[in-house]
Amino acid sequence: MSPRWLNAFAVVACLMLAPTLSATTAFDKVEYLPPKMEGQKQTANPTKGQIVFDKERKQVSFQDEKSQAIVTIPYDKIRSMLYEKTAKPRYTEGILLSPFFLLTKTKKHFLTIQYADDAGNGKFSVFHLDKSNARDIANTAEAETGKKVELSEER
Repeated sequence: MSPRWLNAFAVVACLMLAPTLSATTAFDKVEYLPPKMEGQKQTANPTKGQIVFDKERKQVSFQDEKSQAIVTIPYDKIRSMLYEKTAKPRYTEGILLSPFFLLTKTKKHFLTIQYADDAGNGKFSVFHLDKSNARDIANTAEAETGKKVELSEER
């Protein structure tokens, strides 16, 4: 092989390996659902942002749209993870638009992470995922943390 081909091959190999060498993996189109606090009548509004898996720091975090960390969970503090897919009939659309909507269901995807805080108290975080990347997030969570993600599908 000529040196020119070797250089081209090296560049292509580096470009193909670059995503796997990244220290972080981020997914957008995620909403953090804050837990209801004691004394609150309603839960706080969901926060839009991204979920980030950091290999170097060994933690998963949720960052809002301004890239400020809202929740940070070390991998070794995670007790369990649950991926849920729920389905509800589309009654409103069926009544207002077309009866054919009654035959379809709206689906929502959630990832719940149960973990221990620094004091050892049990905590959990719930994330509403977009259908376009829900499975990827669940698979990445399992691969990065080394913990099994339980699957629950409601039909």
